[in-house]
Amino acid sequence: MSAEGTKFVEAFKAAVRPEPRRTHRTERRGALPTVVLCGDGAPEGDPDPAAVAIKELAAYVCPDAAHRGARHALIEPGRLVAGPDRAVCDEVIDQLGSAELNGVGRLRLPEVALLRSLLDWDPDAGQGGSGEPAIRLRDYAYERLCDRHKGFMALRWLAGGQQPDLSAGRGLRDFLFILLPVPLFYFLPRWLWTLRRDRRLLRQAKRFPWWAFARGREAHPEAGRFFDTAIAWRRRLRDAEDREKAELMERALWAALLSDLRHANRPGRLRPYRRRRRTRCVVLLSPPADSGQREVFDRFLKAYEDACGVIPYASVVLVAGMRGVGDGAKSLADVAAQWRPQRTPERQTARLSEALPVPGAPVPPLPVPYFRPVARAGGELAVELTALTAALAVTAWLVMTGLPSRGHSSTPCLGGNQNPGASAPPVPASPAAPEEYAQARRMITEENRWVDEQAPAGHVRTVVYLGASRGNTRFGSGLPELRGIALGQREANRTAQSDPKHGVWLKVDALDAGVRFEHAADVARQIVRKAAEDRDVIGVVGFSESRTESRKAISELTAARIPVIVSTSTANAMLPSRNSGFVHRISPVNSRETAVEAAFAKYGAVVGDDSDDCHTARAAVVVRDPSDLYSNELGEQFGAQFEKLTHARPYNVAYYQTNASAVPAQVPDLSTGDISQVATAVCAQLRDRTLLYWAARAEDFRSFLKEFNQGTGCSSRHLTVLGGNELTNAALAGEFPGGDRLRLYHTAHALPVGDKRRTQTAREFSEAYAAAWKNDLWSNDGHAAQGRDAITLMAKAASTVATSDLTVTSELVQNTLYNGMNRVGASGALRYVPGDADPQNKPVIILRHFDRGNPVPVLVCGAFTLTPGEDYTHWGPHQQYECPTDQ
Repeated sequence: MSAEGTKFVEAFKAAVRPEPRRTHRTERRGALPTVVLCGDGAPEGDPDPAAVAIKELAAYVCPDAAHRGARHALIEPGRLVAGPDRAVCDEVIDQLGSAELNGVGRLRLPEVALLRSLLDWDPDAGQGGSGEPAIRLRDYAYERLCDRHKGFMALRWLAGGQQPDLSAGRGLRDFLFILLPVPLFYFLPRWLWTLRRDRRLLRQAKRFPWWAFARGREAHPEAGRFFDTAIAWRRRLRDAEDREKAELMERALWAALLSDLRHANRPGRLRPYRRRRRTRCVVLLSPPADSGQREVFDRFLKAYEDACGVIPYASVVLVAGMRGVGDGAKSLADVAAQWRPQRTPERQTARLSEALPVPGAPVPPLPVPYFRPVARAGGELAVELTALTAALAVTAWLVMTGLPSRGHSSTPCLGGNQNPGASAPPVPASPAAPEEYAQARRMITEENRWVDEQAPAGHVRTVVYLGASRGNTRFGSGLPELRGIALGQREANRTAQSDPKHGVWLKVDALDAGVRFEHAADVARQIVRKAAEDRDVIGVVGFSESRTESRKAISELTAARIPVIVSTSTANAMLPSRNSGFVHRISPVNSRETAVEAAFAKYGAVVGDDSDDCHTARAAVVVRDPSDLYSNELGEQFGAQFEKLTHARPYNVAYYQTNASAVPAQVPDLSTGDISQVATAVCAQLRDRTLLYWAARAEDFRSFLKEFNQGTGCSSRHLTVLGGNELTNAALAGEFPGGDRLRLYHTAHALPVGDKRRTQTAREFSEAYAAAWKNDLWSNDGHAAQGRDAITLMAKAASTVATSDLTVTSELVQNTLYNGMNRVGASGALRYVPGDADPQNKPVIILRHFDRGNPVPVLVCGAFTLTPGEDYTHWGPHQQYECPTDQ
């Protein structure tokens, strides 16, 4: 599609679905101008370009219930017939009224129904009674109202079920009905309805000008009765010629329809159906086939444009097609720029240089509406009425009894103060990490051997896993990640086995980069040499830690144009300076995580005191290691986010674990390499509602707690700690004894086992994990789920290439990853924008830590499924706080 065509289609979609209801006031200032599309002509036998464009535009507003498309009417050339008793607007009204759209209710058109009653009335077929035509017309119109309106229908039933005949009363029953129910339930409602017609359409004609316009009069207050004027208008119709009669009917129907749509699309306080209507009505008019239809076509457009001049409300989008090129035709871009509400809209004629869009291209529906209600309209109305009644009752009670005295009000702490129970797996007394690493590697080795035996020739590819060992400490993230890689490899190969034609089997070459990735760059160079010799190597996964050494390794790999999927590393700075498009991440990055954490500290009741009461944080102490890539970035970003939200600058402690010569970008308040000095500084800063944010590594946090409890004067003080995902491993391993005075919150990247919010993919992964290693202390660690997601994402990219009957190479796998993929992972939704390394709105969970390792989720933000409407966008005890989202 050309640039002009793109601008026009975008303007059309914006006109059909405007911005949210803040534009309601501007829409009342004018109507949208009519747009007439005209083509340059088509060879004989080819479809008319304008007719094709009208049908393509109709596809955008197809009333698909899943998308709540706009109500629309498509008038084909066969409907452009000049009939004496039916106008083209009748067809528009029927199509708009019959559209079945989910959740927006039935389109009520009371003014149109009244006008049709006036047109359908036969003066020679009515009942007897009064000889005045206006009275008989009123009775007929009221009967038609009772037929379609449930409220008036019920009143008529109470009055006897039909229009009463006063002269037919003979017995006591008839006399009693005439005396009581008929006046109350029939004559009184009819009189009030007639009085309202007189007042609105005659005495308030400036507010409801459609009837004055239909009669050809100025909209000024008039005396008299409405049905008397209706009889005079019917006589004018009867005496008019066919052409004039058609013009009068077209004008009247358009005026009544625009008046109804003006009120139907207004926001309503207690109108749930109105709140759900987020689109304008669309009328699409195909080009006329002959000169007779052209006359009806022009009359239809003129009647609409004249009605818009009297009822200037942007409730209808009208696009028509015309054969040939019209006078004064503009480009599509110029018409699109003028397509906005105007007080006196002039017809816009657009020259079609090509079809809209390109013929044969798939036409996407309108986007999901801005308003996504949770409950049905009836239930929502009941809730609103109940809430309003309760509010009025409480207000009345306060007025009657006076305001209650202000006593002590307590705020419960997020996550509570009591351990939820011993549901977490027991923590072994002695670590056995080397044996567990060996067990996971054996699982990968056995799976590689099985692939060599079972996989068909040419269907096997190799993925390199680059991880780091952590000695015999239990809280290393490498072990759960390695287990997730093993389970993900097995899952990917079973999927490939079920697809003999396009399945891609994976072998995993697990390499160790040493403690803290100290040999990562050397190992990366080995991978580059191997990939140059073996074309079956399609990518690298791993990198559980954000360190300078691991970033160097990623730079080596991307320089060789090898795709890398980073499983659990979270630092934004892990992207290399060149070829960053070759890196794809599974975890949420530090900038997203710290934005969530800062909002949690600002609004969450987390800082405890001796009264078992909790408050939000007013001050913060940030402990970070400037020589550590992950720690320094996490601490700096949290400090900036916290200061932005609370306007309180955190106290910064630089704790150098290894390289004391590193110079941080932000000058710290204290620099030290002694953990006891860190504990003393934190104790000195513990004032009212102060939070400790621990950005340093997990192995130092236990030493800090020991020094804080034994070497400072704050052993009796409450300490609230918020930390990143680095603390998750150690917290789950029971490394941090909680006690009554330590409140520890830490982020996680997967929901704990047993949480009802977990997806089916997450539950299946937990079952596979428990079958392989039982429900051990790592079952709640998100690193395992992210390792599984990394290897299965690489496998899905490879199978996508194979499905296109192409040879699976690292270049094609990289192209597939770069163009964006969408999958539901065990750690949450993987929704990638083309060219972006990070998944959109990846889940961030904050857990409350207890002694026995029972994590309690207190904040859940992000996407677990591929449906944006199911994202967790709010958190808090009453879901009153918004989650930060990726823009």
